[in-house]
Amino acid sequence: MSAATDALRAKTDAELQFFVDNPSYYHSDLVLAARQELRSRGLGPTPRPSEPEAVVTYADEPAASPSRRPLLIGAALLGLVAAGGTWLWAGQPAAQPLAAGPPHHRPADSLKLETVEAHPIPSFDVDKLVAEQVASIPAGEKQKPQELRQFKGLCRRFWAAETQTEFLTNQAHAGQAGPMFIEQTLVARQTWRDWNKAVVYSYRFGPKMKDQLERMAGTASSQQHILANFPDLLEGRKFLTDKEMQSREADVQDWLTGLRRVSPVTGKPYKATVMKIQL
Repeated sequence: MSAATDALRAKTDAELQFFVDNPSYYHSDLVLAARQELRSRGLGPTPRPSEPEAVVTYADEPAASPSRRPLLIGAALLGLVAAGGTWLWAGQPAAQPLAAGPPHHRPADSLKLETVEAHPIPSFDVDKLVAEQVASIPAGEKQKPQELRQFKGLCRRFWAAETQTEFLTNQAHAGQAGPMFIEQTLVARQTWRDWNKAVVYSYRFGPKMKDQLERMAGTASSQQHILANFPDLLEGRKFLTDKEMQSREADVQDWLTGLRRVSPVTGKPYKATVMKIQL
């Protein structure tokens, strides 16, 4: 919770207000957290007695919301610039009549249009990834409709979160983490919580399905730790030399080699861990 809270506390009032005014761009937890932060600054409406304030937490419990959510981070960034400008303009005192005098000439470079490069999380063909993974399962393990349906559901939740996480990790390694990167990690972590909710049950899968479930579970655990660590390690690209991050990223690559050969995000092969023993 501290990483998410610190990220919101670092936002300006205008940026927080944009979260509140545009709830469709963000997950409800983030919108509620922004509203609470505004209220802690003495801004925003006070909830009516008949509508108790919702308490936002960032615990590791699974969320009940659907896994597919609009990821309009890029559009939100553009709107954030406009919202911030409107808020600042509204806060200025009323203009006073100008006294008569010589015409005032504004310098040519006094008005500048600043742009912010945005990297919204793209949509990936999760259904195709699920179909390809199921195709690798022996026919004998796909005879029971209930088990097959359960396995497909787990795969769908896994790849919805994994593709988001791989995209963000790739952006960070390429030095292209945008100004909304921390908020995007919260979106990916919420998608992982949908996986967490489903994996708590016991499944009677065959050997191949069971092996892949264990690989997905190991990947999910490390990826959630990676996303949680990014806020503290993004500045100065400290994640590149952090031992835990390096170890977990290597584990993720190794586990994923048992699910598919090539990453659907980068198009590069996953790397298996090779143990060398010298005699």
